[in-house]
Amino acid sequence: MKKWHLYSLAVVIVILSFIFLQDFLARVAWKKFNNPKLAVFLVRSDEKLAMDLGNYYFNGGAYDLNLAEKSFKKAVKIDIKVSFGHYQLARVHFMRSEFDKALKEIDEAMKVNPGNVKSFYVRGLIYNYRDKPGDLALAEEDFKRFTVWVPKDWGGYNDLAHVLSRQKKYKEARDTIIKAIDMVPDGEKNPWLWNSLGVAQLNLQEYEKSAQSFEKAKKLVEDISIAAWIIAYPGNNPVDANSGIQAFRSAIENNLMQADARGK
Repeated sequence: MKKWHLYSLAVVIVILSFIFLQDFLARVAWKKFNNPKLAVFLVRSDEKLAMDLGNYYFNGGAYDLNLAEKSFKKAVKIDIKVSFGHYQLARVHFMRSEFDKALKEIDEAMKVNPGNVKSFYVRGLIYNYRDKPGDLALAEEDFKRFTVWVPKDWGGYNDLAHVLSRQKKYKEARDTIIKAIDMVPDGEKNPWLWNSLGVAQLNLQEYEKSAQSFEKAKKLVEDISIAAWIIAYPGNNPVDANSGIQAFRSAIENNLMQADARGK
């Protein structure tokens, strides 16, 4: 065998070895050398590793939507039936306000795994914020399904009430939150629910009750920690938690001023 043949064969062997070792090298890069960025670049055929990296960059240790998206896309490319990959991609696109892309991914997730009821909640959020004609009705339908299947989750009720209020269904919104405060664990200590109740009551011209609800929300929001905020908004950048809390407090105070002013 000629020298250049041997050289070419050696190059091919090195390349093939690298290809077959990529997932191993990705795990080493992440776990041994703490270099998840390199791991995202290297991962090739291990969908679980790709998902783990995506979750790491989607508030599972770091926050980088670009690297999260890249990892989740690798996971669904390796196996298109990785429903959680489509689910997480939908959330990434939602956070970027890429609502049509988000809807495409969440529909794919639901097609692959219709048993994941959280997909209805995510799709409800997408419809609510995309806000094309007919979207609010679709969001309402999805949130209602979610609250039936997951009756102890306050977020479903809160977002359902928001969609109902946007459709001027204030009585339904009020009744939804009253049910939530009674149904969910520590519902009476949840400032989001009390604020939503106050908004519905304000629009129903129940000014005294509205002011009382906002007062409760105002008192409860004083005790919200950054950790609690991050749990409530898991897809958001944790760096923005403090400003988010301050904005929520300001919104409650403004709502309370409106209720007091209209009630005079």
